[in-house]
Amino acid sequence: MAIDSVPSRLMQRGRQHPSDPALWTKDSSGAWRSTNWGDYAREVRTAARAMMALGFEKKDTVCILGFNRAEWVVFDVASMAAGGAPAGIYTTCSPTEVQYIIDHAESKLVLVENAAQWDKIAKERERLPRLQHVVFMKGAAVPNDPMCLSWQAFLDKATGTTEEALDERLAALEPDQTGTFIYTSGTT
Repeated sequence: MAIDSVPSRLMQRGRQHPSDPALWTKDSSGAWRSTNWGDYAREVRTAARAMMALGFEKKDTVCILGFNRAEWVVFDVASMAAGGAPAGIYTTCSPTEVQYIIDHAESKLVLVENAAQWDKIAKERERLPRLQHVVFMKGAAVPNDPMCLSWQAFLDKATGTTEEALDERLAALEPDQTGTFIYTSGTT
C-alpha cells in the first residue's frame, strides 16, 4: 500500500478532480492558461517514467536549475514518484557552485531553464562524472550535444517504462525516505 506522500496525493487529486485547475502559467501573449489536475498528474507520471527509462533508480537524485515553471514542478514531483529526490539550484549560482551541488547530490539527470544555465554545467562538465542527461524546459534552444534533451524528447523516453513499473515505485515509497534536498546559499 502506498504511503501518504506528495506524489500519491497528486495522483489522488488527479483521479478525484481531473478537470479542476491545478497550475496556471502565462503563455507567450501574457494570458494565463490553466493545467488541470488530471493533465498535471499524467505529465508527472510521464516524466517519472522517462526518468526511469533513462536509468533513474530508487534513491537517485535530480537537480533543477531554473526559475519556477510548470516543468520545474513536474520534474520535482516526478523524481519523488520514481523513488528519488530533487534538489533545486539557485539560478544565480556560479558554474563552480552548480558543479558542487550536482556532484554532491550525485545527480545523473538535471533540468535547466535555458542556454545560460546549461553554460554553467558545460563549463564544469569534466568535473561532473556522474551526469548523464540534461533536460531543457519548454521553448529553450537545445544544444547539439548527445547529453541534452528537449522537454518533449525527454517525455518521449517514457515509452521505455510501463505504467506498472511506475506504480511499483510509488507503492515502494517509504515514510522515512528523503523527499527533497535543499541547498542553501551557504552550502557551497
